Amino acid sequence: MRMTYRAVNSSRAARSRSGFTMAETLVVLVLLAIVGGSLMNVLTKQQQFYSGTSDLIQMRTQLRQAEAILSGDLRGISSSGGDITTMTDSSIDFNYTIGTSVICASPGGPSIIIPQTGTLTNGNTLTSWITLPGAGDQVAVFDENDTTTKATDDAWRQYTVSATPSLNTGNCDAAFNSPSGITLALSSSLKSTILEGAPIHFLRTAHYSLHQFSDGLWYLGYCSPATSTCGAGIAINPIAGPFRSYAPSSTPDTSGIRMTYYDSTGTVTATASQVARIDITIRGQTTGYVHIQGMTKGVYHDSLSTSIALRNRS
Repeated sequence: MRMTYRAVNSSRAARSRSGFTMAETLVVLVLLAIVGGSLMNVLTKQQQFYSGTSDLIQMRTQLRQAEAILSGDLRGISSSGGDITTMTDSSIDFNYTIGTSVICASPGGPSIIIPQTGTLTNGNTLTSWITLPGAGDQVAVFDENDTTTKATDDAWRQYTVSATPSLNTGNCDAAFNSPSGITLALSSSLKSTILEGAPIHFLRTAHYSLHQFSDGLWYLGYCSPATSTCGAGIAINPIAGPFRSYAPSSTPDTSGIRMTYYDSTGTVTATASQVARIDITIRGQTTGYVHIQGMTKGVYHDSLSTSIALRNRS
């Protein structure tokens, strides 16, 4: 009888611990759904916040990058010296220096000899360049003219490089301490008043423009052709952006990049040689919708304006 009693009690205890009731299960599921939904909501808002702030930071970084590039390159050009070749309200073409040297010998005809790059035997460096000049690049050569008069007759004469120079193809005069020189073929012979030892600047055309690329977006585009034309033989590469699309001048102005040119009196000018200041406004926009709590959902815009005074105007 005792054995039977214990077996019955054990069976009842087992049945009383068999699991949760339906009501308990539903309560747990509801609580889990509330907690999970709250966590997902927090994570979604965090993702939207980081995505939106990243997009805003990227847009403003690209605005600053475009401004720094344009300011750095345009500030040193000489408008009166003919450096600006083409200018519009969203693009500019100008000459910039890619190297310097001196004339160490003149074999006659449309060619000159310059010292090799690097250090000469006496420790001096007379030739240096960012990149090797090529056919189509310009050479500005200093012409002292009459050496008995004041500097009022001094001038820079421009010639065109007719062929990419080859190294070790000429001999400098002994006074230059150069074991060998570089023969530079020009489009025409030097003016007779240009002296041996005259300094040289190698110039190449740079092109900046607001350009639409294959993805349909507008960027600050750049190219530097020596023998061809940007967009034809030479590809235009994006270096900052995307920005707002190009738009003709209007009120309010919405164009991604707007360039305005002023003379020394502060009057807008279309004459390249008279440009004393260039005002540039760059307008960017986020690549997608910004959805940050407390801010209206949508595409956000920002802009940056700068005035560039040209240094070399005389």
